[in-house]
Amino acid sequence: VAVSAVKGKAAVSICGWVRCIGSRKLREIFEKNPYMGEIYPGDTADALQVFCIYKAQGEYFDISDPSHVVRDGIAIGAAAAPSAGYFIEKGCTGCGVCAQACPQRCVDTSRTPAVIDQGRCLRCGRCLPLCPQKAIVRRD
Repeated sequence: VAVSAVKGKAAVSICGWVRCIGSRKLREIFEKNPYMGEIYPGDTADALQVFCIYKAQGEYFDISDPSHVVRDGIAIGAAAAPSAGYFIEKGCTGCGVCAQACPQRCVDTSRTPAVIDQGRCLRCGRCLPLCPQKAIVRRD
């Protein structure tokens, strides 16, 4: 299953495996969300099934402060946290061209190879074509 939600300028997205648990939690869900009774009046709720996400991965992404985005991976169960993004490999010479191109200023050039802060990276890719050493790679 894939589930995405957006509120304001924050989003959560996960993709993973589910286990159907029938309707045993349905009453509790309707009690906590009374508007559901208006959507599913009478016995129409009998068509619903409740599921449990037991293994998934995804991410949280918040752009409410454009000068400082927040991004983090999510792992549920035995799933590995996602590792997508742009990464700087050992061919880096520390020239800083990537850091100058980054709109979030999330490239740390105080060490070599430089490191991209994945929690703030927009994944815009502006750094990739500018690296004279071709030391930046994109991982999906």
